[in-house]
Amino acid sequence: MKQVHLVGLACLLASVLLAGCGEGENLADTLPKSATVPGWSSAGKLQRFVLDDLYELVDGQADSFFAYGFEEVVVRDYENAAGETVRIEVWRLATPADAYGLFSVTRAGQPVALGNGGDGDAGRRLDFWQDRYLVRLFAASPLDDASLQSLALAVSAKLPDGGAEPRLLELLPADGMVEGTEVFFHSEISIQDRLWLGGQNVLGLGPNTEAVLARYTSAEGLGWLLLAEYPNSAQAKASLQDLEAASIPDLVAAEVQGSLLGAVFGQVPQDMAVRWLQQALLAD
Repeated sequence: MKQVHLVGLACLLASVLLAGCGEGENLADTLPKSATVPGWSSAGKLQRFVLDDLYELVDGQADSFFAYGFEEVVVRDYENAAGETVRIEVWRLATPADAYGLFSVTRAGQPVALGNGGDGDAGRRLDFWQDRYLVRLFAASPLDDASLQSLALAVSAKLPDGGAEPRLLELLPADGMVEGTEVFFHSEISIQDRLWLGGQNVLGLGPNTEAVLARYTSAEGLGWLLLAEYPNSAQAKASLQDLEAASIPDLVAAEVQGSLLGAVFGQVPQDMAVRWLQQALLAD
């Protein structure tokens, strides 16, 4: 009788653990098996990287991924009969917002309708995000888009559905925004190649803040609109004071509304910058 109870308890524990994993939590299972996609088979060993060894995959860039709550990435190469190869990476981040954020800062091509949003360079690269995952495919040599799409769709089918874009994106005024330039981030390191703020984190950004940045254009000039949301209004006001004291050369205007800070940088008239800020801050 005692043995029966132990067996039952073990089964119950196993079922709880399996239920807790959820679809796609075993990240290696999201990669296509050989012959899942006609004409393609896995080549080489599966590679898995976590916090301690991510530098082996992205030497010198690990902090850029840690800024989005990086948890794990799996990597595998695939090959067809013609000897063409594609590398697939599946990244798991902390939240869907982080997956979108990492996607947004690496976006560099043309929009692709895949997952919750995709981006690619014809025949060479295809990225998309879905739930809290970012998927990246790289062809070693030019390849037909249909093959990349087929491999990407096989991964998408194994991932959980869902994942909404961060709410802050809705506050960005549409008028004048350059499509595809909007990014979501937590830390200054994520936007330094777009907007340099001195490298001293004058805005007090970090894991507990959420921010968006987008490029704006008009007949009068070009600018960047940044919105950052803090845990409370006191931190937002303190960050505004620090920003104004830092004497950032391209700062045109900055304001705070509650826990939300807005700032415009670039070469635009101040009245235009103030108008963009008011549209964004009053929309919240």
